[in-house]
Amino acid sequence: MSTATLQLTCPLFNHKIIGIREKQRVGKKKVMVVDDDEKSVIEVAAMLEAEGYTAAAFSSAAAAIQTLEAVCDLDLILTDIHMPGMDGTEVLKAAQRLRRPVPVVVFTGFGDVDTAVNIMKAGASDFLCKPISKKELAVRIKKVIEKDELASEVAQLRKRLEDAEAFHSLVGKSRRMQEVYELIAALAQTDATALVRGETGTGKELAARAIHASSARKDEPFVAISCTAIQHTLLESELFGHEKGAFTGAHAQKTGKLEFAGQGTVLLDEIGDTSLEIQAKLLRVLQEKEFERVGGMKPIQLNARIIAATNRNLEEAVAGGKFREDLYYRLNVVQVDLPPLREREEDVMLLANHFLDVFRKRHQKTIEGFTPAAIEQMHEYAWPGNVRELQNAIERTVITNPRRWIDRIARIEAVKANTNPYAGLPGRLSYVKAREEMVRELDKTYLMHYMKQERGQISRVAELMGVSTRTVSRLLERWGLDKMFFKKQGE
Repeated sequence: MSTATLQLTCPLFNHKIIGIREKQRVGKKKVMVVDDDEKSVIEVAAMLEAEGYTAAAFSSAAAAIQTLEAVCDLDLILTDIHMPGMDGTEVLKAAQRLRRPVPVVVFTGFGDVDTAVNIMKAGASDFLCKPISKKELAVRIKKVIEKDELASEVAQLRKRLEDAEAFHSLVGKSRRMQEVYELIAALAQTDATALVRGETGTGKELAARAIHASSARKDEPFVAISCTAIQHTLLESELFGHEKGAFTGAHAQKTGKLEFAGQGTVLLDEIGDTSLEIQAKLLRVLQEKEFERVGGMKPIQLNARIIAATNRNLEEAVAGGKFREDLYYRLNVVQVDLPPLREREEDVMLLANHFLDVFRKRHQKTIEGFTPAAIEQMHEYAWPGNVRELQNAIERTVITNPRRWIDRIARIEAVKANTNPYAGLPGRLSYVKAREEMVRELDKTYLMHYMKQERGQISRVAELMGVSTRTVSRLLERWGLDKMFFKKQGE
């Protein structure tokens, strides 16, 4: 890798650089060191380099601020407090003005501890007293950077959740759901016909609404038509409308849903349940972009966007002659597949907490959260009804729960002692996937056991499980558990 002075990367600035070496290594954390003491700044920069950081040293606050605002993308700033001209306080203010504020650690002499405390109140992350030992520097700098990265991850997660709310309660941080969000965002920029597929309760109508709400049609009507709930004899009239006297009981002209939607969006929910006769008429609508009311002769222009949804295997229906192949291809221009909840296990607690927040406000209940037993119960359950079942279960639990913590989830049946836990796996999951699920279940079982036993002491849990503390922390995050809960339980 090439080595160059920072002055070469920032040619606009005419300032004195002391012993700066910025090695361009991908993935290394970048730290700016600011101190008017030339010997000190070189020593600190050298210590940071030895610890694996990329260090850029400056002998004046003014030069550091100028570079910071114009060029450098940093992970941390280490600055002295007292310097001639601009001091460390000005460096801190400059760091806080950035689009993404950079954490600042100040170092000072023993006599300036009060000053250091005041600058921390102003926003600094930590302070070090001179002389600085290599070991203390490494530990404190690493801790500040990790804390900043965690805060950034939390902010990103909060932003993702806000984005998820914009998709009308399609909440989820799993990779599968992120892919769905990306596809919805892309679809919203077009007028392409879409086919939303997924099991009952996965949120197919929510996905269709999200496409509509994110599109240029968002201010126009969104009309959902259940092809299952309406009798086949009435569905034609519901879709296309009818003229007065078109059939017995047609006492007045009726506007159909396709016409009523105008420039908006029409969702044909459970399209796989329609008759072949209705399918033929829908095919003509999609081809000709027009239709007539039942009993009418005047063509009506179709201006709405069509989205279809189904929980059926349309390929099998086509092969069995129950669904028109030409209509299938007309509808399936872009396919949105919503994963079942059992395939996005990391979203279970995210959704559960989301619904808990919604329903405790709606029903004015004081409930703080879920106990580990309830969390374990939710993770063990397969949720055949998917998100809708989870939503209903949480609402019922909130209504009936008399305590501050939820320790069991309504409507989840306990697994019988003599039930083979692996009986349902063959045919549903591949061997590799089933083995992965069993390993995750083993991780969760041991984690919950030792977290309860050791009252949330991660180091002890890691020792008993024979893994690193980082692995334990990662498992806690995966299962939505907070170590403080276990500590409180033991008090």
